[in-house]
Amino acid sequence: MKKLALNKSKNIDKGIESRFNTLSIKILIIGIILIIIWSLMPIKVLLASDFKDDNYIRAWKISDGDNFIIEHTHSVQLTTVSEKYVVKGQDIILIESRFNSLGAGLPATTPYKFQLTEEGFRIYDINKTIDNLVYRVGAVRANHRLIYDGSQYDFLDFSKPRTGIKFTIDTMPYALYKIREGFN
Repeated sequence: MKKLALNKSKNIDKGIESRFNTLSIKILIIGIILIIIWSLMPIKVLLASDFKDDNYIRAWKISDGDNFIIEHTHSVQLTTVSEKYVVKGQDIILIESRFNSLGAGLPATTPYKFQLTEEGFRIYDINKTIDNLVYRVGAVRANHRLIYDGSQYDFLDFSKPRTGIKFTIDTMPYALYKIREGFN
């Protein structure tokens, strides 16, 4: 009986070590810490926000050198206008513009390289940093859309008609990006 009591007291002295493997606990704690650090790492995003109040609308994970295109239907000519941008650091740079016909609001002359193709007009090698990239969402036929990484995102799917949408390059913690944009 005395021997049994001694064994019980030895187990009590060991504390939690008697019930759990300390190596497993250490690995679990290290894993949790690594997940927390990883989720707080900043990532670069193309951020769409409301032009009036800067409220978050949508974001896309993006990297330096990535291109994206914004297309819409011209309100007078009813043809597609396409503008291609590249991301460099925190800058959005317009590199190319395409349109199908000349008309109101479309350039008649340009200091940039110009090409007439079967699809219409192409102005390229623009390389102009756009400080305020803002589009007003069309309500009827403009059909604004962002094309990035093989996918198309209609502005009306993430904003309301006539809303001014400002596009900027920003950073946010990876976890916040995933919470806001989902795990798709």
